[in-house]
Amino acid sequence: MRIFLIFLLFLFLSALVIVSNDNLHLKNKNEAMQFGRLYYSWLLNLGYNTYKTTGYIVKFDWLPNQNNSLNNTNESK
Repeated sequence: MRIFLIFLLFLFLSALVIVSNDNLHLKNKNEAMQFGRLYYSWLLNLGYNTYKTTGYIVKFDWLPNQNNSLNNTNESK
């Protein structure tokens, strides 16, 4: 439950940043539609960047090379 609330707080704060950066007044229908387009675009970019970053992290070789790690430990003795 706590993670869900943190996620909602993150979405709310990101919406506030978009409204304040573009000086939007959400009572105006045109500016509310502009906010919707900007927020949707921001969410798509967030998803795409998360996808690209996750793909890069998964392809990264996280395990050390066993030959190098054995040689390093033997040489240090």
